[in-house]
Amino acid sequence: MTTEKRIFYSICLISFVGPFLSTSINIAIPVMADQFGTTPDRMSWVVTLFLMTTAAFLLPLGKVSDVHGRRRTYTVSLIMLALTSIAAALAPTLPILIGLRALQGIALAGIYVSYMPLLLATTDESRQGHIIGQSVALTYLGLSLGPVIGGAVTEFIGWRCIFILAALLVLLSYLLIRPVKAEWYENGAPFVNAISSVLSISAILCTLYGLSSFSDNSFFFYAGLVLSVIFVVHEGRSFHPLLPLYLFRSLTFSMSNLAALIQYSATYAVSFLLSLYLQVILGLTPAVSGAVLLIQPLVMALLSPRAGDLSDTYGPRGIASLGLFLTAPGLLVFAVFPDISIGQTALCLAVIGMGAALFGAPNNSAIMGSVKKMHHGIASSVLALSRNLGQAFSMAAVTFIMTSETSQAAVYKDGVLNTLHIAFILLSVLCFFAALASLARGRSVQKHH
Repeated sequence: MTTEKRIFYSICLISFVGPFLSTSINIAIPVMADQFGTTPDRMSWVVTLFLMTTAAFLLPLGKVSDVHGRRRTYTVSLIMLALTSIAAALAPTLPILIGLRALQGIALAGIYVSYMPLLLATTDESRQGHIIGQSVALTYLGLSLGPVIGGAVTEFIGWRCIFILAALLVLLSYLLIRPVKAEWYENGAPFVNAISSVLSISAILCTLYGLSSFSDNSFFFYAGLVLSVIFVVHEGRSFHPLLPLYLFRSLTFSMSNLAALIQYSATYAVSFLLSLYLQVILGLTPAVSGAVLLIQPLVMALLSPRAGDLSDTYGPRGIASLGLFLTAPGLLVFAVFPDISIGQTALCLAVIGMGAALFGAPNNSAIMGSVKKMHHGIASSVLALSRNLGQAFSMAAVTFIMTSETSQAAVYKDGVLNTLHIAFILLSVLCFFAALASLARGRSVQKHH
């Protein structure tokens, strides 16, 4: 097997495992809470801290991959993810499990910042959109099959086997790339800036923790904003910044990342909102609701490779923008028609999935193609950070709206309906602004070598 194929197959496998680890555990939270003798609210830290550490370590580990090598960062992160998954399966107490999930998030951050540069370094430029599309398709497949597989494993074998399954898949991914000896660096990267790393990690952790607890204590959120400003000022003055701010002078790079941030803010909470609608309002079972919600990610998985091909042929700007203009009305339907049927819900989810597929791979290709290869590591970090922050903002906004509306409503169902109406208006407006950002990136992407 050639080096290119080993890297491609390894990355395809881990593209599935990463989101699978995120979504498969969600379905097991109630069972895990019972076994540990705690509440689902406290158990939610198993998911929350995993997402927080993934986001917080993206920028520092992106620089690590530039300095110490993309393949080395990727393989070490794979080993760390496999070991922490095995340890999580054996965790005797909840605090230990939460700590291991935090380490899993760090390992996944190392994978996210290195796999895209590896993929592009071993792929012909004319096929990069297609290859990215296949990777994105497997990411969506992991998101869609995670709850299904996680639910089945939890019910028939036990939730600990979810981590065992993930560890086996990660080890297979490692074995595929282990024979590869070549390495890829950023030649101009002298070292990892420790001050910048501490500032970025602290800023992101404080901001995300502050968002999750804003209604109770807003201190950490505002502290995170202050630390973010300090980080940007420090980067502007540093001779060896963690995040080279001049990258954002590229309209394609800055607008594509802004579009990604807003798009994930507009779409990530959709499955959460519709699961409430299908179960609380329509009274469907979790199994039936899950089957309906599968439509969106499955459409995304099927169409993403084709979207990558279209991006290679026609450029990413038009394809990605079209996807966003398709997604916006799909979201708005849920706000305008509160009594939408199951069939109509499925149709709207298919439209949203089509729009997301047309946006994902072309936008990723635009970001990576707008910087020199020496900056692929940090560009991949910024892209992943835009995605994770968008997801966090999406859930924070919806949680805030839901808390406000359900507390004021005399009947809980009325509060849920009000939440759906307000939230979907907000999400559709955000999607429209994401489309404007996508159009503002310029007519073409300059490929750097």
